[in-house]
Amino acid sequence: MNIVAINGSPSGAKGCTGRLLAALIEGARESGAEVELFELYNLTVKPCTGCRTCQRIGTCVIEDDYPKIKTAMIAADGIVLASPNYISSVSAQMKALFDRSFSMFHTQALHGKYGAGVIASGGPMCQEAEEYLMHVIGSIGCWKVGSVVTGGGVLDDPAQAPDVLKEASDLGNRIANDIKTKQRFPEQEEALEQSFEIMRWLVSEHKDMWPYEFEYWQKHWITS
Repeated sequence: MNIVAINGSPSGAKGCTGRLLAALIEGARESGAEVELFELYNLTVKPCTGCRTCQRIGTCVIEDDYPKIKTAMIAADGIVLASPNYISSVSAQMKALFDRSFSMFHTQALHGKYGAGVIASGGPMCQEAEEYLMHVIGSIGCWKVGSVVTGGGVLDDPAQAPDVLKEASDLGNRIANDIKTKQRFPEQEEALEQSFEIMRWLVSEHKDMWPYEFEYWQKHWITS
């Protein structure tokens, strides 16, 4: 059982996002998961250029660290995405990763895996960023285990920090256990299936322009 955790904060491990993610990782490891951490601040994930090569041949022409992150995500049982709240969304580093991953959305390459989100904010207005992050987790095909959010200096307050760090640790414990037990979420099934079928239709409609994605569907998801 392995989980890939991706920290999209430019502050790395020392920032609030990194500290909250570290507590989640600790909880997951305590529950038996192996966790591989990618810190985007010291990796290079360049913006997508929209060349669509990935849709035609399955690989990206840009030479950077994205391929190893993609490979790890596909091999993992669970994905944890962590980002600071930047203007009601994720960081530029995390958004670049999402944009480069769009062919994985089309192929639903992470369908059936388990996902969790971490958002840290300087203030209390972080609902939109949290919702967006969880939307991404669901859209790429993962069961949404949950999210943890902190803001307004909570982690620097000795009276409040232990509670939110425990919440993060509990979420790490939960995603690990959900992977172990192959937990299903009935309330998410309709949305997950809808996203799956939309991508199936989209790729089928563009099969001549996106041959790799169409072949992926034929090989992995279409059995008749």
